[in-house]
Amino acid sequence: MSIDSGLRADLEVHPDRRGFVPDPNAPVAKLSTAGTVAGTLIERARREPDAVAYYLPDEPESDQRITMADLHDRAHAAGSALAAAGLTRGGRVCLCLDTSADLLSGLFGAALLGAVPSVIEPPLTAGRKQLWLDRVRHLVAVAEPQVLVCAENLREDAAEALAGMKVTVISPPFGDGLVADPVLTADPEDPAFIQFTSGTTSAAKGIVLSHRAVFAAASAIGLAGPFCEGDLLASWLPLHHDMGMVGATMTPFLLSLPSVLVRPLAFGTRPDRWVRLIHQYRATISPAPNFAYRLVASLARKIDLAGLDLSCWRKAFNGAEVVDAVTLREFQETMGRFGFPVETMRPCYGMAELGLAATFSPVGSPPRVEVLSRTAMAETGRAEAPRSTEDAHPYVSSGIPVPGTKVRVSDTEDIDLPDGHVGRVRVASESMMTGYLNGPADPVLDLRDGWLDTGDLGFLRDGELFVTGRGKDLIILAGRNYQPQNFERAAETVDGVRAGAAAAVGVPDAASGTEKMVLVVESKYHRDPATALHTGKLIERAVAEHTGVRPARVIVVSPRTLPKTSSGKLQRSQVAAAVAAGVLGG
Repeated sequence: MSIDSGLRADLEVHPDRRGFVPDPNAPVAKLSTAGTVAGTLIERARREPDAVAYYLPDEPESDQRITMADLHDRAHAAGSALAAAGLTRGGRVCLCLDTSADLLSGLFGAALLGAVPSVIEPPLTAGRKQLWLDRVRHLVAVAEPQVLVCAENLREDAAEALAGMKVTVISPPFGDGLVADPVLTADPEDPAFIQFTSGTTSAAKGIVLSHRAVFAAASAIGLAGPFCEGDLLASWLPLHHDMGMVGATMTPFLLSLPSVLVRPLAFGTRPDRWVRLIHQYRATISPAPNFAYRLVASLARKIDLAGLDLSCWRKAFNGAEVVDAVTLREFQETMGRFGFPVETMRPCYGMAELGLAATFSPVGSPPRVEVLSRTAMAETGRAEAPRSTEDAHPYVSSGIPVPGTKVRVSDTEDIDLPDGHVGRVRVASESMMTGYLNGPADPVLDLRDGWLDTGDLGFLRDGELFVTGRGKDLIILAGRNYQPQNFERAAETVDGVRAGAAAAVGVPDAASGTEKMVLVVESKYHRDPATALHTGKLIERAVAEHTGVRPARVIVVSPRTLPKTSSGKLQRSQVAAAVAAGVLGG
């Protein structure tokens, strides 16, 4: 099959979804009353055995359409295999598999046993196997699972790496079997999942989510969405990320809605696959981080998307990182002509410690953008009117708290700040985590009296939250605070700089006694020193014109050099450390 015919096939509507038209008056989907994922599985399998639970287009044909009856049987088979490997009620299991029928089977099989699963990122390439083994060793030491599940081609290496640790390593297929005594009820405060955060090996933390938290998170998302009867969610997000696990996999399941799940690499290698998937399955809901919208908008100008119809897309949740107005405008400009409604874009804010969601922008209206003074933000941290056209900068609202969640902004002494003053974003929620596995693991994320200091900075206006960035990512130049995103967006306007591939960091400068701002950018011109130098000069000029601040240095590197989390977020602290150590641009 040619590439062109493959692209055309991506726009053929799935037989199950032909003729589907979203109903604006559809009732809100009802949350399961079972109280556990296992209880919901059994209840739904009895009530609607032929209903589709998940579509898995990347799987072999026999596994691409998983009904509730299929999921029930597969979960029993996986649960039986896990029990045979030593997994017990309350025990932990690490599932190190890519998005697949096997991963879902293991996830729900563990639930039937009353065990506590966590999903770990598998290695995407053979070259990353050693890094993966290092991370697995750390996570197994932290989680102390009874069983680890990985692909057969990794099993021997994993078993060798984990020698001496009390864990059994097994691989699919799970065969046939039945969980003799499924655990369908549990104390609401018992752990349901462990969600490991992204980051370096040493920084990975296990977030414990109880059954209460998982159901409260799904309820909040379902009501705030709202998720309605007839909705279908499509996602390429990894299940080891909270947006992929809680948002795209568990929430629809607990609301009796189907999901289309593809592997993250499907998006990484072909970003347009995402919007084609929405067209093909007539998906009404699809979430992603801001960088994904920016990448698709950039790509859409270069490829043929004729025939694409996004009029079915009703809720495009945009979160997991700071949402910027330029991305919103560019995505609307490129996707609006394919029927993407402007009010579909829903900036939001959340974190794994809450299960997922804290705020959603209001339904039925375009994203709210406030144009404010960049100088006032840098000097005083206040939202004020711009002093000139050059001083104007747009800030995007992440919306209002979802049901069961409260948000406030305070200073470093935990004293609430007035509207329009930038401070620490603190949240309290019914879906709050039980805590970190084995106790406190992050001095930045601080939970006191039910309030979590998120480590993020932002301000409130008219009850809406505007997130300005991470406290630890601030660049301090001559006493002024700057968020890196503004510098990065300006750098990306220069030809040859890859979308989402610029990192602005502050590096201590002994000569001046303050930080200097360094930009590290990925570019196709990195091989040619003269062209790379010229590109760097263009970046300096563009950043100075857009922000009023000239970088002290621009470092041009090869594509895929910048460290990112599994969900695609830049790890600026690692970039800053590498620059300071001379590893980048040394």
